[in-house]
Amino acid sequence: MKKLLLLIILMLPLSSFGQYRYYFLKEYFFSRQNSARAEAMGKGYVSIDGDLASTYFNPAGIATLKGIELNGSSASPFYSANKARYTYLSAGYHINKYLSVALSRNHFIYGDNIFTDQNGNPLNIDEPYDENYCLSLASEPIKNLLIGLNANHFIWQPTDKKLTTQFYDFGIIKKFSLPSKNLFNRSFSIGASVVNLNNARITYYESQIKNKNSLPVITRYGFNYQMSLENKVLIDTLTTFKILVQGEVQDLLNSKYESALRTGMEIQLLEILSLRMGYYKEFVYDYDFPEVNYDQISSFTYGFGVQAPIHKLTKLPLLINFDFTSLPQPPYSQNNFSFRNFETYSLRINWLIGNKNNIKIG
Repeated sequence: MKKLLLLIILMLPLSSFGQYRYYFLKEYFFSRQNSARAEAMGKGYVSIDGDLASTYFNPAGIATLKGIELNGSSASPFYSANKARYTYLSAGYHINKYLSVALSRNHFIYGDNIFTDQNGNPLNIDEPYDENYCLSLASEPIKNLLIGLNANHFIWQPTDKKLTTQFYDFGIIKKFSLPSKNLFNRSFSIGASVVNLNNARITYYESQIKNKNSLPVITRYGFNYQMSLENKVLIDTLTTFKILVQGEVQDLLNSKYESALRTGMEIQLLEILSLRMGYYKEFVYDYDFPEVNYDQISSFTYGFGVQAPIHKLTKLPLLINFDFTSLPQPPYSQNNFSFRNFETYSLRINWLIGNKNNIKIG
């Protein structure tokens, strides 16, 4: 464990060359999460495992998937771009404790043609979008130690030309089982990840001048504490009560902006209803106009989830989760107009393979 952590620490400085420009692809990397559950819990998720959506935050999280999982989400709008939409689709399979694999697609489309010529006339080009295809591999080589790797193929189409690059993410989660008292089970996890470990860049030409923009090198560090009451009431196969509390720090190795503090919690009742809330603070660039623009944004978050633990009520090995949140879009300037809430919907379908009595909702 110590050798692995030392290896990560030694590798991180290699990614710190090439400064990230604070506005470049901000809508993809920092504005929307691929999970309504994560959005509702303060946008932190680096220490959470057993959920396919964790590939976006920490690929190690899929090491504890159960069977086959399909996961998808949709979020809209994006400030004044009412037709903008962020979508996520993923499929994963837990082969054995030493290997879980997943394929994911993240797609952000602006929805409106926002490009014009010097006279203000719309240009006849395809709708601009950002898109990422990700192959995730994760393993549990030692009990309660999870590691994972993402290989990403990123596509950026700001005009009529597609620009591509490849980048890699790495993550680790260590889980601890705490002493239990009476009917209470407790656990604690810590997680860390780095996005764009190889400091990938996108090259483009502007007025025949070659330009290179670095993608952000994002590090996340976090923890979560979970406690469940196993006393059975109403339905003797369902856990009565479960609480999760998590916290996270985000920092960029190639920028002094977009660092963040996040915290959140989830209360789950009878493995059917989940209530969530959180808070985050992000440090942003004020464009050297502090009298107008903010140098930090913050917001409270909230949402809910509904689970259908069919595998615990019938012989069908199926678990379905639906999550939803509707949140205000925090302003970056005092001059911002009032924007309508953005809404995120997530659906998770899990075909469980193995002994259903040993499977718990993650």
